[in-house]
Amino acid sequence: MKKSHSNSKWKGFLFALLWTVSFGLFAQNITVTGSVTDATGMSVIGATVMVENNSSIGTVTDIDGNYTLNNVPSNASLQFSYVGMVTQIIPVNGRNQIDVVMASDTELLDEVVVVGYGTMQKKQVTSSITSLSASDLPKGVGGSSIANALQGKVAGLVMSGNASPNSGNTFQLRGMASINTSRAPLIVIDGMPGGDIRSLAAEEIQSIDVLKDASAGAIYGTRATGGVILVTTKKASTGKLQTNYTSELMFKKAFGKPDLLNAKDYIATYEGAKNDEGHETDWWDEALSDNPTSQRHIITMQGGQETARIFASLMYDQNRGVLRGDEREDYAGRINTDFKLLNGWLDISSHLSYRQAKRNQNKPSIEGIMRANPTQAVRDPNSQTGWNIWTTGDNTEMNEIGEAALKTDEGVDKWFRPDVSLKLNILPVEGLSYQHTFAYENRQWERHYYRSMFSREELRAGRKGWAEMEFSKTELFNTDGYLSYLNEFGPHIVNAVAGYSYFERNGDNFYARNGNFTNDRIMFWNLGEGTRLTEGLAQMGSSKNITERLLAYFMRANYSYNDTYMATASVRREGSSKFAANNRWGNFWSLSAGWRMSNESFLEDVDWLNDLKLRVAYGVTGNEGFSANYAARMYGSDTRWLLPTGNWAMSYGATTNLNRDLGWEEKHEWNVGLDFSVLDNRIYGKIDLYKRNIEGLIYSVEVPQPPNTESSMYKNIGTMNNRGWEVELGANPVRGRNWNYNTSLNLTHNRTFIGSLWGDQTYINGNYINNWVEYAHRIEENVEVGSYFMYRYAGVSEGRFQIYDKDDNIIFSDDGTVDDRVYQKNFTPTVMAGWTHNLGYKNWDFNMTLTSWIDFDIYNAIELEYGLRNVAQGNMIYDAIEKNGHITGRPSPSDYFLYDGTFLKIQNLSLGYTLALRKYTDMLNSIRFYFTGDNVYTFTKYPGLNPEVDITGWDAGIERKGNIYPQTRTFTFGLQLNF
Repeated sequence: MKKSHSNSKWKGFLFALLWTVSFGLFAQNITVTGSVTDATGMSVIGATVMVENNSSIGTVTDIDGNYTLNNVPSNASLQFSYVGMVTQIIPVNGRNQIDVVMASDTELLDEVVVVGYGTMQKKQVTSSITSLSASDLPKGVGGSSIANALQGKVAGLVMSGNASPNSGNTFQLRGMASINTSRAPLIVIDGMPGGDIRSLAAEEIQSIDVLKDASAGAIYGTRATGGVILVTTKKASTGKLQTNYTSELMFKKAFGKPDLLNAKDYIATYEGAKNDEGHETDWWDEALSDNPTSQRHIITMQGGQETARIFASLMYDQNRGVLRGDEREDYAGRINTDFKLLNGWLDISSHLSYRQAKRNQNKPSIEGIMRANPTQAVRDPNSQTGWNIWTTGDNTEMNEIGEAALKTDEGVDKWFRPDVSLKLNILPVEGLSYQHTFAYENRQWERHYYRSMFSREELRAGRKGWAEMEFSKTELFNTDGYLSYLNEFGPHIVNAVAGYSYFERNGDNFYARNGNFTNDRIMFWNLGEGTRLTEGLAQMGSSKNITERLLAYFMRANYSYNDTYMATASVRREGSSKFAANNRWGNFWSLSAGWRMSNESFLEDVDWLNDLKLRVAYGVTGNEGFSANYAARMYGSDTRWLLPTGNWAMSYGATTNLNRDLGWEEKHEWNVGLDFSVLDNRIYGKIDLYKRNIEGLIYSVEVPQPPNTESSMYKNIGTMNNRGWEVELGANPVRGRNWNYNTSLNLTHNRTFIGSLWGDQTYINGNYINNWVEYAHRIEENVEVGSYFMYRYAGVSEGRFQIYDKDDNIIFSDDGTVDDRVYQKNFTPTVMAGWTHNLGYKNWDFNMTLTSWIDFDIYNAIELEYGLRNVAQGNMIYDAIEKNGHITGRPSPSDYFLYDGTFLKIQNLSLGYTLALRKYTDMLNSIRFYFTGDNVYTFTKYPGLNPEVDITGWDAGIERKGNIYPQTRTFTFGLQLNF
């Protein structure tokens, strides 16, 4: 029944796709010729002429400034652009001759950026915003997710994750925005807050706008403390049906293999303490997948008239990781429509998308692979399963590869997201409109798990298999209604919005677990057959999440006088169901101003200066990014009581503590910026300085029992401040008929400090690293976040670590106390950089992105675990043994394992060639071939496995054994067909 339902759903989707695409009335195609000149009458050589929103129908002007464009829809519009000149959009209206005079200006200033509940021209922006277009994202990078394509593109944006196709990504913008509540930027997709960037394909994206400072994000109120990432998906261009097909073939290669002991040296090192089974096994190589080839295919279609336009896409993505059993398979589809009705009174736009990701996560543990005994064999030809599974010994001796092969761990992610936006243009009042949006998103997660009866755990437990099934569902609903007004009165421009927003989140989940089955064949598909159910040892549970609700009223007004003096103000009053009634509402606001100094008379004679604008902004945002389960009194079953009747009954009691005084966590941020463009717009950029103060930090702290039911409670515990700077530079030094070169560089510096801690919570310790080093970080007043809280290493004596105590005396680390620890070094880079190069020669194009983190420290817990004889519970690393062979004592939580992690990485590079075919055939416009390398090479002196460790949050900067995944280099061969 499930399969039938799934097929009918896809059939319905395909039918809707084909019907909507065929719905448009496509215009007749004509040939358009003309010339392009500047204001002095000189020919503009190399200007781009293309059908608006359709680069597949385009050309460049020749040495005389002339152009010829074939297959132009008669009702389309042509876009004329050239660096340093104003881009013009001119309707064709059936004409065969169109001559254009281009005015010198900066096209950078005329770009439109997306802001909260609307758009603005870039020249009128008074806050800190970084905008990326689809062309800024490198092709063939990222595979199943666009996150990798963002690496190095946005100043201040940091992402964590690894090369697994099933890895998630954590985003952090401008440093840490909170300690315990949400720190990630708010993702808004086509106006829907709370979006998941994993649900998008690069070919579907029109633009990405990153709102960095509080003045830009304040209109989103409670969820904008970590910044806002606005993603706009593509709208169709007018004209005949355009079809684009992209096919990619990806080859992956693991690198950075640790140099572990071979069998001979392993035996010598442990002097017979470990079993010698007489084999020579390279467990790392055995764990890698054979030739992990991946493929990706996506087809997009768009077209229509000005009154009815449709964009649609279908995608299939098979992504295999370099580890055995680590795979992901995606199916996705999207339909975006735009309709103009009632003679311009009503605009209707909608987005309908579906994505399904099947995840196979049967991969072996790299932690266990590195620990494995190289004298033991992976396979046993005499075993029923073919794997060498041993049941003796402790848990440090396991065949991780065989155990992974004897389990099934698969899951399915599903995203279904429809939305519709109705815009009423109030034509009698120029520039006035009312827009209402309804958006819904349904996310589902299904997990199927089975562990074979022949696995180590089942054999040792005397069971015959263990099965689990889980299901969870999350539903998001958002509706916005707002008035917009945009008009020009001579030199005055007014852009204002006012409205309301409502958001709701619901969720529920269920799981069932059972064991002891007749055979391994059925796995989890006959869960009730296991005898553990009748024995009372099976497990089952379900729950429903507390409903989250946000209701807000907002206003924003932008004013510009002669594009010289600009001001913006916004206010949002928002209520969250997560707070008690007396603290439910918060006010979030911003003020910002801009002054275009280049328009003033005292700079009018500076010929090399094209634009110079000063920005000043202040804003307040909130944070309620913690579980809604703490917002209401919750009850749960906890104890069975014997009744007088002799029967047992389950009692219910409170499972949460309510803090009715819990208040909003607020960020107050200043931002001062300078935008500039010089030398005929060949060099441009911006500089931002910012300072944040976060007040009312929310954290779960220990509380006494009684009077509290539970041992912890959310409280407002203190303050934090954050400051830094960002530089974004761009240059277009070469722009000609055949050669073009542009480059962009972004630099970031950030530092975060704890201001004060309130009440009894004087410090907070980080998580355990292992049994010897309990924690590496501590939060206290006036401490810089990212500092390591450790002993100062003083040497080794008699095989034991020595440290400096608080009085600078040298003592053995075993005698050290917490008072001897000091704050030292930091995992936050002094400077983070991203540098992109784009080079074009005729039909060839080349681009490369470099990333770098400069001057930061990493705690190398890999060396701690696999480099000390008395710590390692298995194999060891040669280099670590050579360095630490004289150490026999207990390791200390000292800076001995701290290393500078500075690195420079060739993040990705791509080479492409476009073959234009418009002159030869009416069916195929062009073919583009490209080759991309991702994670190409890292230059570093860091001795660990990977210097690009997780630096998001405050308890980070540690290369942990539990987070290891082989570094992966990906090579992509791509083909694009434009019809």
